[in-house]
Amino acid sequence: MQLDPRSITVMTALMAAVLGLVLLGVRRNYPATIRGLLPWALAPMTCAFAAGVYALQGVWPEFAVAQTGNVLLLLGCGLFYFGSQRFFDRRVTWRLWGGIALISLAVLTWFLLWPDYRVRVVVFTGTMTACVLAHARLILRDGHGFAARLIAGTLLLQALVLIGRGLATFWVDGAQSSRFAMTTVQTTYIASYCFSVLLLSMGVLLMASERVREEFELLATRDALTGALTRRAVLQAGGEEFDRWRRYAQPLSLLLLDLDHFKQVNDRFGHQAGDRVLAAAAAVMRQALRVNDRLGRYGGEEFVILLPSTDAEAARALAERVRAALAAHVPEPGIPPCTASLGVAWAQADDAGLDALLARADEALYRAKADGRNRVA
Repeated sequence: MQLDPRSITVMTALMAAVLGLVLLGVRRNYPATIRGLLPWALAPMTCAFAAGVYALQGVWPEFAVAQTGNVLLLLGCGLFYFGSQRFFDRRVTWRLWGGIALISLAVLTWFLLWPDYRVRVVVFTGTMTACVLAHARLILRDGHGFAARLIAGTLLLQALVLIGRGLATFWVDGAQSSRFAMTTVQTTYIASYCFSVLLLSMGVLLMASERVREEFELLATRDALTGALTRRAVLQAGGEEFDRWRRYAQPLSLLLLDLDHFKQVNDRFGHQAGDRVLAAAAAVMRQALRVNDRLGRYGGEEFVILLPSTDAEAARALAERVRAALAAHVPEPGIPPCTASLGVAWAQADDAGLDALLARADEALYRAKADGRNRVA
């Protein structure tokens, strides 16, 4: 039994239109930081119009059907790609691909006026293949997770089908062949187009949802002002590091840091200036820390710094480096400089948990402040 290519085309148009409307609707529920949703929503709708135009073969003049459908299908393929470029904050190369599309359409026009269906198939599938492979390269380079793998796999399979269709045209088609010829090659080509639009639409929706989930996770674990871990997140990480120390006996140290006379900053310069001092101090501390160290905001102007695989001597040296970096930092005009007092503690054999380290670090911090501040104890 042979599937009817025209029926597949009509069903493709209906499904693509529905998927485009779904993407257009959910776009309003996503934050503005998720870019590329509008091109992604317009892409399947444009492909739906293309399929609808192709289905009018025999109703409209062949030139109008072929070129209108080709323009819309190339535009739909490009919109999927441009949406991904915006999603990954890449430069949108619409001028480049617009130029390639115009050259392709000019060649297609020539071989519509002096008909040769086989050349038109080669030119069109070649242009589509180039765009699809460029899109797949972008996803493989910048994407991650299941959705990106789904999109990349769909694009690579689509490229294989396009290449196969272009190569097969000289064996299965003639100069006057029709796009709805009842051949296995043409039916497979049209069916693969249907499924690729469906899978790409699902993939981009999933990829946008994954980005939203990542942003919510970031908001749940990061302090909005300083970018440091929240108190809950840093204590959870500290508990995990303590369990790892207990299992593997790797050294573990901890710093408790307090910005000196911070209340005076708020009183004299205002809370907005105090917020800028906190944000700048956190940035300075991150630059002074190592890759595996974790900075967390413990509360107010107090910070916790977890130091995995760090013994007492190395912890004190790192604490001194952080203190010196804060003391040497030159703030923006109108913002007062700040110094910090730090208490250092490290895991010991009789510690029952992370609270024991925090308690000793707090005692050391109190001594540093009592001894004149801007020092490590």
